[in-house]
Order: sequence, then structure tokens, then C-alpha cells
Amino acid sequence: MKKFAVLGILALLIFSCQQEPAAPKKKQGWTPELDQPSELALIMRDMNSEALNRKAKLENGELDPTLSETLFDMLTAHPTKPHMKGEGFEPYAKSFIGIYNQIQSAEDVSTQIKAHNNMVDACVACHTQFCDGPISRIEKLYIK
Repeated sequence: MKKFAVLGILALLIFSCQQEPAAPKKKQGWTPELDQPSELALIMRDMNSEALNRKAKLENGELDPTLSETLFDMLTAHPTKPHMKGEGFEPYAKSFIGIYNQIQSAEDVSTQIKAHNNMVDACVACHTQFCDGPISRIEKLYIK
């Protein structure tokens, strides 16, 4: 009797291992496919997060030593739409990088606040030319 039980269990294991997994059930309803953000959009989001963190530190009287790892990829990153990075983008980007370096080299909070606000000015100026959608979001980065 034990032999039959063992054989039955083995047969069940072998049979269950040979079955193909059931196909996942489709969700009911319509789910839109969302576009993935472009390389440039991801860099801009990183810079916005970094600037928000810097703003909070500076408003608390602390210097922010954060150094962006993606900032310099801005020059070669692909935009969401080609017109969002047209002729003239490179000078804006290089100016931004220069201002960013001023933020990093600031030795006191007051100097870093001025450089940070200059960076926000540079962002607004560029976005006025190429992609004006996020300007209201960018303006929230100013430190008063």
C-alpha cells in the first residue's frame, strides 16, 4: 500500500512539473501605455530634486555639498521632442554648468543662496526658449 502512495505522489509531482504555467489573466478595463520620460527629462527631474533639497538646507542655514552626477549629461541627452533642444540650447546648458560650479564653490550660505537663485534664473531663461511647461515648478526653487 505504501508503494502505491509513494508512486501516486511521484506521479503527481511529475505531472504537475510538466504542466505549463497558466497565462496571466488580463486585467479588465483599459490601461493606457505611458511614454517613458526622455533622457533629458530624467536629468531635469534629478536636478529639480537636488535643487529642492539644496533649498531646504540653505533655508536652514546649512551649506549643501551635493554634486550632481547627471548634470553634465545634459549636453548629450535626448529630449522628449527634438524642438525642445534646438539651436542655442548648448550655450544655455554651458551657462547653467558654470553657475552650478559657483554653487559648489560657495564657502558660505549667503553666497550659495545667490548662486542657487542665479541657477534658477538660468533654468527659467532656458525653459522660456525651449520648454515652458515647467517654469512655474522651477520658480518654486527660488530662495527668498
